[in-house]
Amino acid sequence: MKIEKELGWTDLQLLDTSPAAGQRCSAGRPWCVGAPRRTGILRSPVVTYRDLAMPPAKEVWRDLRGLRVGVSGPASVEPERRAVFVAALEQAEQFTEAAVNAGPATRPVQIFYALSQFGRAIAAASSLLGKDEWRLKGHGIGTRNIDTSNGLALVEVTPTLKGSLAGVARAMGVKPLEAQVPLRLGDLWRLIPETQRVPLPGAGGLPVMHFSPGGLIQRGDEIWSRISLYPVPREVRIQAESDSRAVDEFLANYPSLEGWSHTPDVPDTVLWHERGNGTEEELEIFLPSALTVSARSESGRVEALQRATLYRGPSDAYAFPTLGSMGGPVHPLLAWWAALFGLSILARYEPEAWAEIVDIDGSPAANAVEHLLDEAITVVPHMALLAILDAAGR
Repeated sequence: MKIEKELGWTDLQLLDTSPAAGQRCSAGRPWCVGAPRRTGILRSPVVTYRDLAMPPAKEVWRDLRGLRVGVSGPASVEPERRAVFVAALEQAEQFTEAAVNAGPATRPVQIFYALSQFGRAIAAASSLLGKDEWRLKGHGIGTRNIDTSNGLALVEVTPTLKGSLAGVARAMGVKPLEAQVPLRLGDLWRLIPETQRVPLPGAGGLPVMHFSPGGLIQRGDEIWSRISLYPVPREVRIQAESDSRAVDEFLANYPSLEGWSHTPDVPDTVLWHERGNGTEEELEIFLPSALTVSARSESGRVEALQRATLYRGPSDAYAFPTLGSMGGPVHPLLAWWAALFGLSILARYEPEAWAEIVDIDGSPAANAVEHLLDEAITVVPHMALLAILDAAGR
């Protein structure tokens, strides 16, 4: 199997050299197109500037393979850590290859186990985990409600105090998901930036918002950084028309926006911008700056980005909400972990229900599920690469 960028930046052509490829195509798989040995095209519905800024999958995997001898930190000097690091990366790569060649019926299992092995590599490379802490055990998350009769969005997973999920959070130096507090898949879905294009029916909860700095403004002796946030649910704007506290209450869930203000010289003015889809809005706010009047706009941009969560690049900035009493914003890798775990459990232990969910001809959730799993093929390895480099370099 090879992963190649044959059709441009957002068309991921999948080539399968296995003997079963022709049989799979003849079986009428919806993701199987072209010649019998081509198992599919994972295609983003819209090409954005963000898509163009992302590294091709081939480069990500080349960098990951280079880390097997080039990683810094504890995994470069401690033989036991190095052995686990290398083996985990090999398994992660093979699980990802298996996921590429699988359909929606089993892909959640392979891509979740790829992420699980990436988690072990992150822990082995991290200088934040001491003796024996870096050896992860268990998934660190369980299930609470896997009844899909009322919709996939209501299925619940529950993080645990110990295990791999909490261990990976410690390895990255981020807040873990709150233990023993159930999370609905619909709420987790909205914490994954790639799902904004193809939302899951019934998904609720707080969305992750793109965080875009727009320069500095001066008001008296104060310097403010202009920030655009998107998407903000339309209901927040509707509520704000009758309740001036609605925007304040909504943004209070986002730790990176602490100290924000409406238009500094007109405090009661809320700056909304239409985005044309009717369900979501763009909101402009201002964050206090510690810079001086003579500071350049680029300095303001750099300062503002330090507040945000950088997802898949130095400018890929988002405001993530906090959940419950976790005390900080949700890290995107943890959101992916919890969501993919839930899908993998359904695929493994509720095959009949899962088959109904991924039935593209009959299930309202099927397209969103296919989209998430397609994105995971590219996003999970890239997240892992960035997390390993960060954890090893601390």
